[in-house]
Order: sequence, then structure tokens, then C-alpha cells
Amino acid sequence: MLILCEDALHRAFVTRFLKQYDYAEYDLRVRQCPPRDGGAAEAFVRRSYSSELKAYRSRSTRAKTILIVVIDADTGSVKNREAQLQQACEDANVPVRQRNELVLHVIPKRAINTWLAYLDGQSVDETTDYANGRYAFRKCESAVSSLVKRLHGMCEVEQLRQGAPPSLHHACKEFERIKDRFRL
Repeated sequence: MLILCEDALHRAFVTRFLKQYDYAEYDLRVRQCPPRDGGAAEAFVRRSYSSELKAYRSRSTRAKTILIVVIDADTGSVKNREAQLQQACEDANVPVRQRNELVLHVIPKRAINTWLAYLDGQSVDETTDYANGRYAFRKCESAVSSLVKRLHGMCEVEQLRQGAPPSLHHACKEFERIKDRFRL
């Protein structure tokens, strides 16, 4: 399992989600933006995407592999981030993601903190910045496990509670494409 993500909060969210499917952290290879990269973390993910997609394809010929890409939409749209990932592939002469590939795009709008606030029972919108205060990483890191368990429960019954951010609905659709393949 390969995870390409922006930061530690993305990593914590995805790894804890995968633990719900009995994946151990030692089964995961995580590549996240270095803390002092000198640029935006989303730019790191976009720059790395085509090479990680190539690596996924190489591994998938030998073993069951899944690539999970986590990148915030920020103030843009999920569709725009998808287009940027596609453009990164085209720029590197790498074929874009195919529907049958086990490549999951997880794109929170505005940021993953929006999803955490929603999972914590808050009413949210995708324009407010929830990255400060209660949902700042250091304050919510310990709460991520319980919030992700809530999400897992909703995913299992294929029903998010009312008021779910559209980007979370999109991520759930991505997850549905490969859900059965999480079970080894």
C-alpha cells in the first residue's frame, strides 16, 4: 500500500482509516511532504504524483498494491485538483489514472480539518478554514482515531450523516471503487 500525502494529519487520517480494515502500519509506505520543503505541500504531492503512479504500476504487476493520494483542494475545487493531477501525468508523459487501477484520490475541500469537524458532529461548509483552533493537528491528533472510526461506520453502511461535505461524498465514491480490495 502506497500513500502519497501532504502532511502528518493526512497520514494519521488515512493510516487510522486503513487500520479499520486490519492493515498494519508496517504494510504501508508513506511519502509525505518534508516539513521544510520550501513550498506548498499540495505542490509536493502534485510533483510526486506521476512518479508514484509509475511505482504503483510497477509494483502492481508483482503484488496486490493500492495507491492512495491525499491532497487538499484548498480554495479550489475537487475537480480542479483532479485536473492538476492529470496534468502532472501528462507533463511527465505518464498515462493518467485508469478506472480499473487501484488508485484512490482523496481530496478534502478546503482541508481535511473540514472532514474532522464534520465527523466531530459540527455543521461545516467547505469555505471556512477549520485548520486552526480545535481542529488544528496538534489538538486533534489524539481524536483522529475516534473520528475515523465514525467515518468507517458510515462507509460500512454507505451512508454519511446529513450535512456531509461534498468532497467527503466524493472520497467515499472513490473508496467504493476499491473497498472490496482492501480486504486481503
